[in-house]
Amino acid sequence: MRLKNKIALVTGGSGGLGAGICAAFAREGADCVVGYHQDRDGAEATAAAVRAQGREALVCQVDTGVEADVRRMIDAALAKFSRLDIVVANAGLGRCQPLMETTLQDFEALIRVNLIGTYLTVRYGAEPLVQQRAGKIITLSSIHGLGGSHWVSLYEATKAGVINFTRGAAYDLAEYNIQINAIAPGAVPVPKDPPPPVDSALHAAWMQQTPCRRFGTPADVAAGAVYLASSDSDWVTGQVLSIDGGVSAGLAIPSFRDFGSKPKM
Repeated sequence: MRLKNKIALVTGGSGGLGAGICAAFAREGADCVVGYHQDRDGAEATAAAVRAQGREALVCQVDTGVEADVRRMIDAALAKFSRLDIVVANAGLGRCQPLMETTLQDFEALIRVNLIGTYLTVRYGAEPLVQQRAGKIITLSSIHGLGGSHWVSLYEATKAGVINFTRGAAYDLAEYNIQINAIAPGAVPVPKDPPPPVDSALHAAWMQQTPCRRFGTPADVAAGAVYLASSDSDWVTGQVLSIDGGVSAGLAIPSFRDFGSKPKM
């Protein structure tokens, strides 16, 4: 077990990637603090999955964009477990709309959750790690933080910000033996955001751009999180781990292989 007896805090733990990360951490021996915003039932289901692995779980309601909420969550975690070893800033908000249809309020909502929420989770989650001079922090970005695409410019701006925040924080936290890294997931369908129909043009386009020719799963992302939360990554900090089936390995151009022709290079 790579995380035996570790204490992990995961925001956005009521489903999707957060639930998958909590389940994987528990299988590797960690107790989990499951942070959630609105879906209490989903968070309790995540906690039940953790307990089914023989580990302890604490469910905490939190609006990660509110400083007092984040501090209260950290205090509750320390009151139950006495320490933290791993902090995962997973809570996030998406938005898909053409730039000229967006508003300042749209952008502010994304900034509040994706940037301010990440900052507050890292800032206050790091305090007990600094005191014990050891720990792991993981932020969640996206392949949309690595490049541009239609209709997601505001989302992309915040997820790119998460990446450079993580890089800068790596310098500040290194002296305390804390490693902080970002995960940039690709297309990972979850119940709240299901995959496009298999006979749709969008499904075909994703498959064309994905070398592994499939969508990801929460378990795929969780496997990377386990690595970054374990001692295996003690000499890794300030990095971005893209878990995307290979999408970010190439450029958004047609695949010559798929069209059966080879260009003159």
